Amino acid sequence: MDQATADHLASTSFSIIHGKDESEDLTRKVLELQEGLKDLLKRVATVHEEHDKKQDENAMLQQCIANMMNSNAVRGDAVAK
Repeated sequence: MDQATADHLASTSFSIIHGKDESEDLTRKVLELQEGLKDLLKRVATVHEEHDKKQDENAMLQQCIANMMNSNAVRGDAVAK
């Protein structure tokens, strides 16, 4: 028996045993859950992008602070001499 035949028999027997309405309800719930999962995956991707952007901004700010600290230290050394 090939896979298509097995799938057809499984879906037919499911409908016979559990009723077509239950099968349709389950299908609808699966589709709703898939849509919810897609939305969550989009949100995860967005948050990941925002995180990367903030991380880059923080690195730039840290470099600016380090540069300012170094220039103040140099100025302090020059004034002390």
